[in-house]
Amino acid sequence: MRFGIDVGSELELKLYQAVLLYRNDHGNRVMATVHGVMQTEANCPPALRAGQLLSTAALRELTKQLGTSSQAECLPDNVIARTPELIAWWTPAAVRPMFFRRGSELADISGKLFPHPALLFAARNGVLFVRALAESKRPEADTKLAAAPYWNIDSDGKVCAGTMRVPKSVSVNSTPAWQHAFFQSEFTHPGGAGRLTKCKGGTVALWKSLAGKSRFPCLTLIEMETVNDYLKKLEVEEPTVQRVAVRTTDQQP
Repeated sequence: MRFGIDVGSELELKLYQAVLLYRNDHGNRVMATVHGVMQTEANCPPALRAGQLLSTAALRELTKQLGTSSQAECLPDNVIARTPELIAWWTPAAVRPMFFRRGSELADISGKLFPHPALLFAARNGVLFVRALAESKRPEADTKLAAAPYWNIDSDGKVCAGTMRVPKSVSVNSTPAWQHAFFQSEFTHPGGAGRLTKCKGGTVALWKSLAGKSRFPCLTLIEMETVNDYLKKLEVEEPTVQRVAVRTTDQQP
Protein backbone atom coordinates (compact mmCIF):
# COMPACT_ATOMS: atom_id res chain seq x y z
CA MET A 1 0.00 0.00 0.00
CA ARG A 2 1.38 3.39 -1.01
CA PHE A 3 0.61 6.59 0.89
CA GLY A 4 0.79 9.96 -0.85
CA ILE A 5 -0.78 13.36 -1.37
CA ASP A 6 -2.23 14.57 -4.65
CA VAL A 7 -1.95 18.33 -5.22
CA GLY A 8 -4.06 19.12 -8.25
CA SER A 9 -3.61 16.64 -11.08
CA GLU A 10 0.05 17.03 -11.99
CA LEU A 11 1.95 16.55 -8.73
CA GLU A 12 2.08 13.57 -6.40
CA LEU A 13 4.03 13.71 -3.15
CA LYS A 14 5.17 10.52 -1.42
CA LEU A 15 5.45 10.04 2.32
CA TYR A 16 9.10 9.94 3.42
CA GLN A 17 9.18 11.39 6.96
CA ALA A 18 6.84 11.93 9.88
CA VAL A 19 6.96 14.43 12.73
CA LEU A 20 5.43 13.42 16.07
CA LEU A 21 4.48 16.04 18.66
CA TYR A 22 4.41 15.35 22.40
CA ARG A 23 3.22 17.45 25.34
CA ASN A 24 2.61 17.00 29.05
CA ASP A 25 -0.82 17.02 30.70
CA HIS A 26 -0.62 20.75 31.41
CA GLY A 27 0.32 21.59 27.83
CA ASN A 28 3.22 23.79 28.90
CA ARG A 29 5.99 21.46 27.69
CA VAL A 30 6.23 20.37 24.08
CA MET A 31 8.67 18.09 22.26
CA ALA A 32 8.91 16.88 18.68
CA THR A 33 10.64 13.92 17.04
CA VAL A 34 11.22 13.23 13.36
CA HIS A 35 11.02 9.70 11.96
CA GLY A 36 11.97 8.13 8.67
CA VAL A 37 9.37 5.96 6.95
CA MET A 38 9.91 2.41 5.70
CA GLN A 39 7.60 0.36 3.55
CA THR A 40 6.48 -2.93 5.09
CA GLU A 41 4.74 -5.84 3.41
CA ALA A 42 2.40 -5.21 0.51
CA ASN A 43 -1.05 -3.86 1.44
CA CYS A 44 0.24 -2.85 4.90
CA PRO A 45 0.70 0.71 6.09
CA PRO A 46 4.27 2.00 6.30
CA ALA A 47 6.17 1.82 9.60
CA LEU A 48 8.12 4.54 11.34
CA ARG A 49 11.83 4.20 11.95
CA ALA A 50 13.43 5.20 15.24
CA GLY A 51 12.97 8.89 15.88
CA GLN A 52 15.37 11.71 16.56
CA LEU A 53 14.69 14.84 18.55
CA LEU A 54 13.70 17.64 16.20
CA SER A 55 16.50 20.17 16.52
CA THR A 56 16.36 23.87 15.75
CA ALA A 57 18.58 23.31 12.70
CA ALA A 58 16.29 20.55 11.43
CA LEU A 59 13.25 22.75 12.00
CA ARG A 60 14.86 25.56 10.00
CA GLU A 61 15.55 23.13 7.16
CA LEU A 62 11.96 21.88 7.29
CA THR A 63 10.51 25.40 7.11
CA LYS A 64 12.88 26.16 4.23
CA GLN A 65 11.60 23.11 2.32
CA LEU A 66 8.02 24.15 3.04
CA GLY A 67 8.73 27.57 1.59
CA THR A 68 8.08 29.47 4.83
CA SER A 69 11.60 30.73 5.45
CA SER A 70 12.67 34.24 4.55
CA GLN A 71 15.97 35.65 3.41
CA ALA A 72 17.77 38.35 5.36
CA GLU A 73 16.62 41.73 4.06
CA CYS A 74 17.52 45.32 4.86
CA LEU A 75 14.29 46.94 6.04
CA PRO A 76 13.56 50.46 4.79
CA ASP A 77 11.93 53.03 7.07
CA ASN A 78 8.44 52.46 5.61
CA VAL A 79 8.34 48.79 6.70
CA ILE A 80 6.49 48.34 10.01
CA ALA A 81 6.73 44.57 10.51
CA ARG A 82 8.17 41.51 8.75
CA THR A 83 7.64 37.77 9.31
CA PRO A 84 8.13 34.82 6.91
CA GLU A 85 4.42 35.06 5.97
CA LEU A 86 3.62 38.76 6.34
CA ILE A 87 5.02 42.17 5.57
CA ALA A 88 3.44 45.45 6.69
CA TRP A 89 4.39 48.93 5.55
CA TRP A 90 2.96 52.43 5.48
CA THR A 91 2.66 55.12 2.86
CA PRO A 92 2.12 58.86 3.51
CA ALA A 93 -0.91 60.85 2.42
CA ALA A 94 -0.77 61.64 -1.31
CA VAL A 95 -2.81 62.59 -4.35
CA ARG A 96 -3.34 59.68 -6.73
CA PRO A 97 -5.73 58.69 -9.53
CA MET A 98 -8.50 56.16 -8.90
CA PHE A 99 -10.40 54.01 -11.34
CA PHE A 100 -13.99 52.84 -10.94
CA ARG A 101 -15.98 50.22 -12.80
CA ARG A 102 -17.89 51.36 -15.86
CA GLY A 103 -21.60 51.63 -15.03
CA SER A 104 -21.00 52.05 -11.29
CA GLU A 105 -22.10 55.02 -9.18
CA LEU A 106 -18.59 56.48 -9.41
CA ALA A 107 -17.93 55.79 -13.09
CA ASP A 108 -18.20 59.47 -14.00
CA ILE A 109 -15.18 60.38 -11.83
CA SER A 110 -13.02 57.38 -12.79
CA GLY A 111 -9.44 58.32 -13.67
CA LYS A 112 -9.48 61.65 -11.83
CA LEU A 113 -7.03 62.62 -9.08
CA PHE A 114 -8.04 62.18 -5.44
CA PRO A 115 -6.37 62.91 -2.09
CA HIS A 116 -5.71 59.76 -0.05
CA PRO A 117 -4.99 59.43 3.66
CA ALA A 118 -1.81 57.83 4.93
CA LEU A 119 -2.26 54.06 4.73
CA LEU A 120 -1.00 50.91 6.38
CA PHE A 121 -0.67 47.97 3.97
CA ALA A 122 -0.10 44.34 4.93
CA ALA A 123 0.41 41.45 2.50
CA ARG A 124 0.03 37.87 3.70
CA ASN A 125 -0.33 34.59 1.79
CA GLY A 126 -1.18 36.37 -1.46
CA VAL A 127 -3.81 38.63 0.16
CA LEU A 128 -3.61 42.39 0.68
CA PHE A 129 -5.00 44.22 3.73
CA VAL A 130 -5.38 48.00 4.10
CA ARG A 131 -6.08 50.33 7.01
CA ALA A 132 -6.01 54.14 7.08
CA LEU A 133 -3.96 56.45 9.33
CA ALA A 134 -5.22 59.73 10.76
CA GLU A 135 -1.74 61.29 10.64
CA SER A 136 0.75 61.20 7.79
CA LYS A 137 3.68 59.88 9.78
CA ARG A 138 5.22 56.51 10.55
CA PRO A 139 2.89 54.71 12.98
CA GLU A 140 4.00 53.17 16.27
CA ALA A 141 2.74 49.94 17.83
CA ASP A 142 0.05 51.79 19.80
CA THR A 143 -1.06 54.07 16.93
CA LYS A 144 -4.77 53.80 16.29
CA LEU A 145 -5.70 52.66 12.81
CA ALA A 146 -8.87 53.57 10.93
CA ALA A 147 -11.07 51.79 8.41
CA ALA A 148 -9.83 52.32 4.86
CA PRO A 149 -12.78 54.03 3.08
CA TYR A 150 -12.43 52.22 -0.24
CA TRP A 151 -14.55 49.95 -2.36
CA ASN A 152 -13.52 46.27 -2.65
CA ILE A 153 -12.58 46.12 1.08
CA ASP A 154 -14.24 44.22 3.94
CA SER A 155 -14.42 45.13 7.62
CA ASP A 156 -11.03 43.50 8.34
CA GLY A 157 -9.35 45.57 5.63
CA LYS A 158 -9.05 42.57 3.33
CA VAL A 159 -8.95 43.61 -0.32
CA CYS A 160 -11.02 41.75 -2.90
CA ALA A 161 -8.43 41.22 -5.63
CA GLY A 162 -10.80 41.85 -8.56
CA THR A 163 -8.69 43.27 -11.39
CA MET A 164 -5.55 43.51 -9.22
CA ARG A 165 -2.38 41.96 -10.62
CA VAL A 166 -1.29 40.33 -7.38
CA PRO A 167 2.50 40.02 -6.96
CA LYS A 168 3.81 36.46 -6.60
CA SER A 169 5.94 37.17 -3.53
CA VAL A 170 5.62 38.80 -0.12
CA SER A 171 8.91 40.62 0.44
CA VAL A 172 10.41 44.06 0.92
CA ASN A 173 11.08 44.30 -2.80
CA SER A 174 7.47 43.44 -3.64
CA THR A 175 5.82 46.21 -1.57
CA PRO A 176 5.85 48.80 -4.40
CA ALA A 177 4.20 46.22 -6.68
CA TRP A 178 1.48 45.47 -4.10
CA GLN A 179 0.82 49.17 -3.62
CA HIS A 180 0.78 49.85 -7.36
CA ALA A 181 -1.62 46.94 -7.91
CA PHE A 182 -4.04 48.38 -5.34
CA PHE A 183 -4.17 51.90 -6.75
CA GLN A 184 -4.08 50.92 -10.42
CA SER A 185 -6.85 48.31 -10.11
CA GLU A 186 -10.49 49.08 -10.79
CA PHE A 187 -12.63 49.70 -7.72
CA THR A 188 -15.78 47.82 -8.66
CA HIS A 189 -18.19 47.71 -5.71
CA PRO A 190 -18.70 48.51 -2.02
CA GLY A 191 -17.18 45.70 0.00
CA GLY A 192 -20.23 45.01 2.15
CA ALA A 193 -18.20 45.84 5.24
CA GLY A 194 -20.73 48.23 6.72
CA ARG A 195 -19.79 51.81 7.53
CA LEU A 196 -16.25 52.73 6.45
CA THR A 197 -16.52 56.52 6.68
CA LYS A 198 -18.30 59.15 8.74
CA CYS A 199 -19.11 61.04 5.55
CA LYS A 200 -22.87 61.34 5.02
CA GLY A 201 -23.73 59.25 2.00
CA GLY A 202 -20.90 56.77 2.60
CA THR A 203 -17.95 56.07 0.34
CA VAL A 204 -19.85 57.12 -2.80
CA ALA A 205 -20.44 60.63 -1.44
CA LEU A 206 -16.91 60.79 -0.01
CA TRP A 207 -15.07 60.11 -3.26
CA LYS A 208 -17.43 62.26 -5.32
CA SER A 209 -16.63 65.18 -3.01
CA LEU A 210 -12.86 64.56 -3.24
CA ALA A 211 -12.36 64.46 -7.01
CA GLY A 212 -9.80 67.11 -7.91
CA LYS A 213 -9.14 68.08 -4.27
CA SER A 214 -5.72 68.13 -2.60
CA ARG A 215 -6.31 67.10 1.03
CA PHE A 216 -8.13 64.11 2.49
CA PRO A 217 -10.55 64.99 5.35
CA CYS A 218 -9.20 62.75 8.14
CA LEU A 219 -12.15 63.68 10.38
CA THR A 220 -14.25 61.35 8.20
CA LEU A 221 -12.16 58.30 9.23
CA ILE A 222 -13.62 55.71 11.61
CA GLU A 223 -11.14 54.70 14.31
CA MET A 224 -10.36 50.98 14.71
CA GLU A 225 -7.73 48.94 16.59
CA THR A 226 -4.05 49.71 17.20
CA VAL A 227 -1.28 48.71 14.79
CA ASN A 228 -0.04 46.06 17.21
CA ASP A 229 -3.49 44.50 17.68
CA TYR A 230 -4.19 44.53 13.95
CA LEU A 231 -0.95 42.80 13.01
CA LYS A 232 -1.47 40.20 15.73
CA LYS A 233 -4.93 39.50 14.32
CA LEU A 234 -3.54 39.03 10.83
CA GLU A 235 -0.88 36.66 12.16
CA VAL A 236 -3.40 34.27 13.73
CA GLU A 237 -5.80 34.21 10.78
CA GLU A 238 -6.04 30.93 8.92
CA PRO A 239 -3.51 30.95 6.07
CA THR A 240 -4.56 30.51 2.48
CA VAL A 241 -3.76 26.90 1.70
CA GLN A 242 -4.23 24.68 -1.29
CA ARG A 243 -6.63 21.80 -0.82
CA VAL A 244 -4.95 18.44 -0.95
CA ALA A 245 -6.27 14.90 -0.98
CA VAL A 246 -4.59 12.16 1.02
CA ARG A 247 -5.03 8.77 -0.55
CA THR A 248 -3.75 5.24 -0.36
CA THR A 249 -3.08 3.22 -3.47
CA ASP A 250 -2.83 -0.55 -3.51
CA GLN A 251 0.53 -1.60 -4.81
CA GLN A 252 0.78 -4.97 -6.52
CA PRO A 253 3.46 -7.26 -5.09
